[in-house]
Amino acid sequence: MNRNTYKSHTSNSEMLAFGESKARRAISRTAGIGIVVLLLIVALGGAYYYTTTLGSATTSSSSGQTTTTTTTTTPYTGPTKITIGMTMPLSGSLASDGVMSLDGLKMWAASVNASGGIYVKSLNHRLPVQLIYYDDTSTASVVATDYQQLVAQGVNFLVAPYSSGLTLAAAPIAETNHLLLISHGGASDSIWSKGYKYVVGVLSPGSQYAIPVLQMLENQNSSTPLKVAFFFGNDAFSISVKTGALAFINSTSGKFSVVYNQLYDESATSYTAQLSQIQAASPDVVIGGAHFADGETIVKNIQSLGLHFKMVSLLVAPDDPHFLSDLGSLANNVAAPSQWESNLDFTHFSPYYGNITGAQFLSQFQSSFNMPPNYEAAEAYNTGLVLQRAISDSGSLNSTIVRNQLSSENIWTFYGNFQIGPTGIQSGHTMVVMQWQNGAKQTVWPRAVATSPFVYPAP
Repeated sequence: MNRNTYKSHTSNSEMLAFGESKARRAISRTAGIGIVVLLLIVALGGAYYYTTTLGSATTSSSSGQTTTTTTTTTPYTGPTKITIGMTMPLSGSLASDGVMSLDGLKMWAASVNASGGIYVKSLNHRLPVQLIYYDDTSTASVVATDYQQLVAQGVNFLVAPYSSGLTLAAAPIAETNHLLLISHGGASDSIWSKGYKYVVGVLSPGSQYAIPVLQMLENQNSSTPLKVAFFFGNDAFSISVKTGALAFINSTSGKFSVVYNQLYDESATSYTAQLSQIQAASPDVVIGGAHFADGETIVKNIQSLGLHFKMVSLLVAPDDPHFLSDLGSLANNVAAPSQWESNLDFTHFSPYYGNITGAQFLSQFQSSFNMPPNYEAAEAYNTGLVLQRAISDSGSLNSTIVRNQLSSENIWTFYGNFQIGPTGIQSGHTMVVMQWQNGAKQTVWPRAVATSPFVYPAP
């Protein structure tokens, strides 16, 4: 799949309808095509509006006479679907993870609708879900325009775009309109520092990303402080990760020495000058990254310069299956902090929600979209599960009621634990570390869930 072009996936349970306001798109862009996906599973005679029906019942009286009574079913005139609005970067620099995220949500919606929809107690009715989404072209200004449009369309709930920067563009609009916004791909701690009451995260915040990588290195039993080069992108998410990493290092009593600490421009086409500076600082390991395109470029530049480090750990990019298909053997031994890997099994935790395991998600996603999922696809599917649970438990489609319900949820899914703090930041979920080894993705930390030992130092 070309990561800069949105590719639509359909199934027997999914109908696609394309539409767009020409006037609005003349203001925003030509590339952002508004797409409305209606996933309806036909039930109860193929209609969600019930018509009045008459039925007859025959009873016998004590005198032996037969009496026929007629019963009337009240028509259902409530909402016919649950509408969930969002934008995704289906083109531009974030397209690889945007497409994966949308596919994860589409797979969840298809599963919900195949089972008859979500039961809403206040309506005494099951409703299918409808995803309404637009391509935001990886651009914050387009996000702002499109979320205003989604509000005008009257959606019930909002899902955030992929990435922290785009989520920060959508959050004020959700807050102003008192609409729940669930963040599946925006991890910057700053999202939850602004006092928003309607923004909820399903993924571990950025300040937690580098900690499992540093814990893994800490357990290598080095006799001297490990020399670390920090090389992160200059964006809200990556800066959150670096801030958390520095706080952890400061708590380890001299086990690490930071010999390089610089940010980079994610839009750059080469990082050779800064990588040469890093080499001159003689670090043992390089920890950094931001998103997919820059992560691939960093690895290519390391190879072209002939540089060698005991470990390179980057954000986001290595977990994507395209990282291996694009780089081949260059991907080997590169590590990344990961929100989810398919070998993780949480089914023995209680309460467990959702009729899917990690292995099943991997299999079903690969069957539906002809590629293995990354953790962004898993956290997007999990976003649907979390919303589904909150609607079911609250019995409501009111965004404020469902948001309040999320504060009391403490559940396990195939993705791990969901529990949020007072600000809406995720507090229950924990992360692992993955590493490419001989062309295969392995979970290497924590040891209790590892599928292979951590390769260190890299050959």
